[in-house]
Amino acid sequence: MPVEFNPCATAARRTLLLGAGALGIAVVAGCGDDDSPAPGAAGGSGGASSAPAPAPTTGNPFDDTAGASGGGGAQVPSNALVATGEVPVGGGIIVKDTVLVIQPAKGTFKAYDAACPHEGAIVDPPYDGNQIIQCPRHNSKFKVADGSWVSGPAPRGLKGIKVEVKSGYVVRS
Repeated sequence: MPVEFNPCATAARRTLLLGAGALGIAVVAGCGDDDSPAPGAAGGSGGASSAPAPAPTTGNPFDDTAGASGGGGAQVPSNALVATGEVPVGGGIIVKDTVLVIQPAKGTFKAYDAACPHEGAIVDPPYDGNQIIQCPRHNSKFKVADGSWVSGPAPRGLKGIKVEVKSGYVVRS
């Protein structure tokens, strides 16, 4: 019985092997130890080529579980969501994985529950002055001005969260 050449089987095998090789390279590249000294640092002798040591931290200043005294001292309010400078003017940012904080105009901050009322997907923050907040899962749309429903399968608008600015931070009020 003669052996038949099947170019499709050869191509599929080649594709599988190339994909596995690429995956192996990606895994190996991600396995570095960030705490190890850079080549040429020679034990951290403090020469011009070594990076400065990071400043010691006492915790996440936005971690509600740390209490008022933990994580950043008295200058960070205990109910802080994000520093005002972190929120782009005309855009927004998702904080604490569930809160959308937006700055539609310089110095004006609003916040909404970031979970779409349709199926709970986290909405995309608006950007570049866009007046619509959009859910990436089923394309529900909401107004930046008040979180109200514009279109899509969501049964209602986004739930508002009362915020104010205190000591340079957007905080729950």
